Amino acid sequence: MKLDAGVTRVHQSEVAQVAAEAVQDGALVLTLSTGGLDNRERVFDGLRRDLPMDPPNHSSYSWEALSDSLFGGLWALEASHVVVVWRDALQHESLDVGVPSEVLLTLEEVAEQLGDPQVTRGPTKILSVLVPV
Repeated sequence: MKLDAGVTRVHQSEVAQVAAEAVQDGALVLTLSTGGLDNRERVFDGLRRDLPMDPPNHSSYSWEALSDSLFGGLWALEASHVVVVWRDALQHESLDVGVPSEVLLTLEEVAEQLGDPQVTRGPTKILSVLVPV
């Protein structure tokens, strides 16, 4: 499966295979775990623990600050294609509202920015986010 930039919903039975194919294609695969709780602080803790951030993000107050930190951290990685597997996304009550929805919107925004040569001022990077469904 060719992974494009942005969020891709994949049947949970296919996630491991898709991630393995991404590794074979040279992508760096990172795993995100947010504990399945819709608690903002816990979700931010998971994002800080599992994904690179530059500058570090120490608060849970601003999605914009989180986006900036994720952009910087992911941009600093040597890989030209980064795949984030949100392994426990299905444990959230809903991905379409509240904190989980904000996570997806933020990751989608970062993917768009990393893929925009006007933002990166040169080479771009692909950020694919796999969400099991």
